[in-house]
Amino acid sequence: MAGMSKQGAWTRWEQVDPSRITWAELWKAESLWIKFLVQFIYDVLPSPANLHTWGLADTPECKLCQKRGTLEHILSSCSKALGEGRYRWRHDWVLKVLADSICTAIQHSKTQAAPKQTITFIRAGQKEQHQRPWPTAGLLSTARDWQLQVDLGRQLKFPGNITATSLRPDMVLTSESTKQVVILELTVSWEDRIEEAHERKRAKYVELSSECWNNGWKVRCEPVEVGCRGFAGHSLLRTLKLLGVRGLLLRKATRNILEATERASRWLWIRRGDPWSDRPLGHKPGTDHPRLGRPGEGV
Repeated sequence: MAGMSKQGAWTRWEQVDPSRITWAELWKAESLWIKFLVQFIYDVLPSPANLHTWGLADTPECKLCQKRGTLEHILSSCSKALGEGRYRWRHDWVLKVLADSICTAIQHSKTQAAPKQTITFIRAGQKEQHQRPWPTAGLLSTARDWQLQVDLGRQLKFPGNITATSLRPDMVLTSESTKQVVILELTVSWEDRIEEAHERKRAKYVELSSECWNNGWKVRCEPVEVGCRGFAGHSLLRTLKLLGVRGLLLRKATRNILEATERASRWLWIRRGDPWSDRPLGHKPGTDHPRLGRPGEGV
């Protein structure tokens, strides 16, 4: 499997967590969805490039831009799909689910008891060791006034009381009482390029993070990546745990985010050659396409 360039590509996803499907989920799932999921993951869906390779199509061209229509191209690299806002629609849909999960965690943290304060004793002659800036219980446990801003509809403006910038992260978490700010940036990427996306987004906010520190704010910049086929990048779980999302909340948040990603990508696949202009404003995956009610049908 590892030696197969297409079906074995998943063996080289070093920054991606395994996808776990329980027997109970398989038992309840429709066979068409299982078939689609397997073809989706192993890149053997009937894309124009695959059909051409199999001798079932005269050309491997993408229906939108006439470049080679691989699954990767259709889901993450087509310039026309990008210009039409297809990828932005998927990104915003996943962002909304991620934001909902963080809002739930914020509300949950407010019902929990405040972490106990500890006293550190120092031997005579020793210097005080700097405390870890971020608690093991999670950032959300350090304040009761966390506010979350989300760039849905391109409306977010970075808080001017922290610093002035033209950058617009996907999410900004702020606590005025403790002067903390968390910058979250979501990328829905082709699984092979998750590490590249992470480094690019981290570099993008280096200067902004430095300005926040200089203005007296403790800042964390956390790029978050999700594979467009519904696989979680290591950064997703790491960031949720950093915030203090754990246990049942973590499992539920991760499942909802990955399901939203897979459904949105599946919808983009089904509509890969259809006009995008007739998409209703505020469309949600599965609400206006009859085939999405039965996953995998029409593949």
